[in-house]
Amino acid sequence: MKKIVIFLLVFFIANLCHANELQNFGKQMSYFYLNPTENNFIEFQNRAASFEQELKSSKNRADVLVAVMVARIFEKYNWSIQHLFLKKQAFEILHGKSKLAKFINDDSIVNPTKLDIWWVSYFATGDEKYLYKILLYAGEELPEQKKKNVSKLLIIGAATWSFKSNSQQHKSVRDFALKMSSDTSLSIKKREYLLEVVAFVDNANAQQTK
Repeated sequence: MKKIVIFLLVFFIANLCHANELQNFGKQMSYFYLNPTENNFIEFQNRAASFEQELKSSKNRADVLVAVMVARIFEKYNWSIQHLFLKKQAFEILHGKSKLAKFINDDSIVNPTKLDIWWVSYFATGDEKYLYKILLYAGEELPEQKKKNVSKLLIIGAATWSFKSNSQQHKSVRDFALKMSSDTSLSIKKREYLLEVVAFVDNANAQQTK
């Protein structure tokens, strides 16, 4: 099964037995933005609905990530949400006042879970604004020893790793990295990181073609 760089969803996937169906679901979730059609959205919802109980019972709240994706697709394309549990969660994310909705929509609250939310939002829409949000943390310098903050370390580490890994799986992320590597508003260290990401992907691709 292709690796899906969504931390919480990885654990959910590992615990399900519907291997073939789940592989298709994970692949469609990760690459939806490349072929965003209403029929594909319906198919995605149907697959999600078939895993409803597993999604809801997941300790890692995989249902929230799926709901975020559905919400972002609905927000961008205004296609119908056909399953009640998806509609309820998606509309709460878009219009709700709950603590969860506020967390999802408040970019000032950042932790590794928020990175997952930004990634699935990108996979849903292909909107680079989510890559910009992730890049705020990916490749950042770690706090000085005296000022080390465990939470910040986790966020920077997760963002740095996931951005590099997703660049290998998604050409659009690799191309974004290349574009941003010449942005002089970014620090030299950040631009060096982005060039390292591009080189890593290109070298990996070259090895595969040998």
